[in-house]
Amino acid sequence: MVNETTIIIKNRSDKEKSIKDAIFAFSGGKKSLLIKGEGEEISTAVEVAEILKNRMYPRLEISNVSLGSRPFFNNKNFRYNSRNSKNYNRNTRSNGNKKDLISKIEITLQTKSISYS
Repeated sequence: MVNETTIIIKNRSDKEKSIKDAIFAFSGGKKSLLIKGEGEEISTAVEVAEILKNRMYPRLEISNVSLGSRPFFNNKNFRYNSRNSKNYNRNTRSNGNKKDLISKIEITLQTKSISYS
């Protein structure tokens, strides 16, 4: 859509900022808004969409919800110790908390068109 603004929620503390950004976007004349969240922030993205729709702008409607997943890459656990290379290889292969995919959601909000009947 041409008049679309995208808000990406990266952590829970982005909730209030995302709501403010959406208010500024709709006040500036935008007709639609795309809210994206991944993993644990899916619930935050849904919460932001519901707050905007139910509390802030009653003329908004959820026009599309897209669910999906992508590969999960975790570079934080990459530690190489030359003294313990055998232990490093053993620990990385037996990591039971390893995630293969991360879920994501995309919610499109748009203003309802007014029809006069």
